[in-house]
Formats: sequence, C-alpha cells, structure tokens
Amino acid sequence: MDLFFVTITRLGSLYILLPLSAVLCLLLLWSGKSEQAVLIGGSLLMTIISVHAVKLMFRRPRPPITELLVAMPSDWSFPSAHTAQAAAFFLSVTVVAFQVLQPVRAIHVALLSLLLVAIVGYSRIYLQVHYVFDVLAGMVLAALIVWAVRLMLPLLP
Repeated sequence: MDLFFVTITRLGSLYILLPLSAVLCLLLLWSGKSEQAVLIGGSLLMTIISVHAVKLMFRRPRPPITELLVAMPSDWSFPSAHTAQAAAFFLSVTVVAFQVLQPVRAIHVALLSLLLVAIVGYSRIYLQVHYVFDVLAGMVLAALIVWAVRLMLPLLP
C-alpha cells in the first residue's frame, strides 16, 4: 500500500493540478464556457492562497515521525494543502460537470471526484505528514472557497 499512497498523494500536488487545471480551463474557454473556466481556475488559485495564509496563521507543527515514505514538507501542517487543493479542483470540476454534462455522467464525475479527494486526504494521514484534523480542515476550506467563487461568478463582468 505504501507505493499506492505515495503515488495517489501526488493528485493533490500543484505539479499535477496546475497543468491539469490550465488545460481544462483552456478547453472550457475554447468552447465558450468562460464562467466554468473561472470557477475551476479561480477556486484552485484562491485555495492555494488561502491554505498557505491559514498555515502561517496557525503554524501547527507536522507530526513527529522519523521514518517517512515521503519527504516531510517544510511548511506547517494545518491545514493540508494537498487535500485542500485536490478538493478545490475536484469539487469545482464536479460543479462544472453538473452544468455541462448529462446528469448520469455528472454523477459519475461527482463520485470519482469524491473518491479521489478522500483517497488524497487519507494518503496524507497514511504517509504521516498530517493529522486527521489537518485533512478535514483542508476539505472544508476548499469547499467554502468553491462555494464562494460560485456565488461571486454572476457578479463578474
């Protein structure tokens, strides 16, 4: 299971999410769905900024583990950035799926997204680089940001 969680945790990494988000946003813009592109890109960007601001506010140390499967991140533990970023991306993709896809396909996207966010979150705990509350806080923070961005979209020109 070690290799699986070392691999799956990368789905919360910006090395994966930024290019994936950029490609998806470009495809949405190209197809005339600029509001959906702003939702995905804006949610991820606001989550990145917010999660690191919260880390600096709380400055919670990481779990005191000596034998790790991955390098211990150098920033603070609370909230989990990997989990928040994955949640923001996959939740915003789910919202867009319900706007542009048939309901059955959108439900499939939603279930897959939920599974991926849960597995990324669990991987951070399994790899012992976060506490459970860090992961839950990352999920909640991302959900609030996606919700706020969605509410603000009609106000944009």
